[in-house]
Order: sequence, then C-alpha cells, then structure tokens
Amino acid sequence: MARGAIAKKEIMDKILSTFEGSFLYNDNKEIRIPIMEDGELIQIKVTLTAAKENVAQGDDNAIPGSDTVTSAMNEPVITHAVAKEETKIVEPTAQEKENVRDLLAALGL
Repeated sequence: MARGAIAKKEIMDKILSTFEGSFLYNDNKEIRIPIMEDGELIQIKVTLTAAKENVAQGDDNAIPGSDTVTSAMNEPVITHAVAKEETKIVEPTAQEKENVRDLLAALGL
C-alpha cells in the first residue's frame, strides 16, 4: 500500500461528506467540488499527495538561528533550533581564470 494511502482515504471521505455534490474523478485521484460563483457553476479540483518528508508548521518562514516560530495567534508552533547556514566563498581556479581571459580575448573585450 502506498505511503499515506489510509490517511488520504480518510481525508477524501471527510471532504466528500463536507461538500454537497462533491465527487471523485480521474480514477479516484482527484475530488471535484461544485460551487456556484457569480451565477456560474465552477468546480474546485482537489488532489492529495503524501509528502516525502515531514516538516513543522512555519519551517518555510523560519529565521536561521531562531528557536521558535509563532503563529498569527502568537502561539508557539515549533520549538526546535534552526541550524545557521555556513557561507563559504569559492575562489575560481587558475584554469577557470584562464578560460575567462580566453573568452574575453575571443570576444574582443
């Protein structure tokens, strides 16, 4: 059984029971939710995919070196330290410098 299959089934069932008229489509790979908007029937398409790696809420907005990320309601969301990114300046090799000189000469610069 694929990773997350049981959880996806549970979530899909919840969505289908929540939105009247919603249905499975595309070999049960997506949920279609019909909604009237400005007098026009549209369908919201929902697909579920299990993530390869788990993350904590707010990780995408974490500041390097901070210990905590808070939600909009000022509640702590995560409490792990974020590793500081080490920067290393990479110098060009003698061969790379020669290649650039040759290119500039060939271009007449």
